Amino acid sequence: MKSGVTDRSDFPGMCEKCGLETGVSDLLSGWRRRAWDLFQKMGLPRRGQEAFQYVLWEDFSWPSAALMLPERNEGGGGIRFIDGFFQGASLPPSLICKPLDEAMRVYGVVLQNRMASSLKEEKDPFAVLNLAWHGRGAFLYVPPHTRIETPLEIHHTLTTSSAVCPRLQIFVGKGSSIQLIQTIASQTSSCLFNGFADVSLEEGASLFWGDCTAPSTVLHRFQTLRCAQKRGSRFHCFSHSKGAQIARDSIQVQLLEEGAEALLQGLWDLDERVQYHAHIGIEHAAPHCRSRQHYKGILRGKSRSSFEGKIVVRPVAQKTEAYQLNNQLLLSDGAIAHAKPNLEIFADDVKASHGATIARLPEEELFYLRSRGLSLSDAAELFIQGFQEELFEQIPISMKSHFLGH
Repeated sequence: MKSGVTDRSDFPGMCEKCGLETGVSDLLSGWRRRAWDLFQKMGLPRRGQEAFQYVLWEDFSWPSAALMLPERNEGGGGIRFIDGFFQGASLPPSLICKPLDEAMRVYGVVLQNRMASSLKEEKDPFAVLNLAWHGRGAFLYVPPHTRIETPLEIHHTLTTSSAVCPRLQIFVGKGSSIQLIQTIASQTSSCLFNGFADVSLEEGASLFWGDCTAPSTVLHRFQTLRCAQKRGSRFHCFSHSKGAQIARDSIQVQLLEEGAEALLQGLWDLDERVQYHAHIGIEHAAPHCRSRQHYKGILRGKSRSSFEGKIVVRPVAQKTEAYQLNNQLLLSDGAIAHAKPNLEIFADDVKASHGATIARLPEEELFYLRSRGLSLSDAAELFIQGFQEELFEQIPISMKSHFLGH
């Protein structure tokens, strides 16, 4: 694995080419420098490193970052990024969405607290590098008691062969509710997408986060999602991926106050030589919280995937309910799947379980379907549809069209 990350002049905040405004951008420059220094200590993942041990790093190299601010494009709805730079947003008037450098003026305390926490706790080098290299990030604020029923899209348009590092900070106020879905449209097949989203959910807040990546959109795709939940908040995350040469989701959720709930789900459908890797973690840091992880994979050709899930229950987190399950379906002899579920429980009044299955199409079920007149291919397709349906049933109705046509 090769890296082009060697020269400090390559990263925004130390280079006049970055296109960022002066003045308030200096507040971000300090964080960029800290992140860069931390990344220099961490380095890119090494072969065999535990958190990346199942990733096949053939011919991987990190290109230079996209430092130039693209021409602004105000068309379209939702939140819009081009080559990792926030372009603007068309949202309900009750919501606030600003460039991250501008948001530092008004929401600096909140943002700096989250960035400080991120740098202190972050162990993923791609997440750290995003903070150092992000173009123009965005800040989305949902004021208290605001309910948005219509799903809002986060559009990423890619036109460069450089590394693209979009960053989105989300703050959902007390009692508010919102649904977001991230999509990527690419005009190049050689881009490296390194996205980061940080979510703060206040008391009683609710967020659905969807991520829908079409096949062969980018050569390499790394997505980091971090979420901190307060009392009684609800977080539902659903990712649907067709993979890439390397595709990896790194999701970490902290249940910080009593009564918080998290539902994390994912489905990957892979073919040929693409990869998808899910690295999922939930920390129960308060009593009476609930979490559930359910991830499924379908693998064809010579594709490969991995699921690494961890549930950590702190001593204070009594009355926890935590469940984790991974099911992977191998449809060819060349496909490879790995599963590594993990529990770390330090409380004594807990309901928790974890499990994983890796299997081929079941002969008995196929025989039953064929005995009802279906061909082998039709029977297999019907079984695969049923395998996926369990997850799709739990998506909000307003979101189903985004995923079912994927």
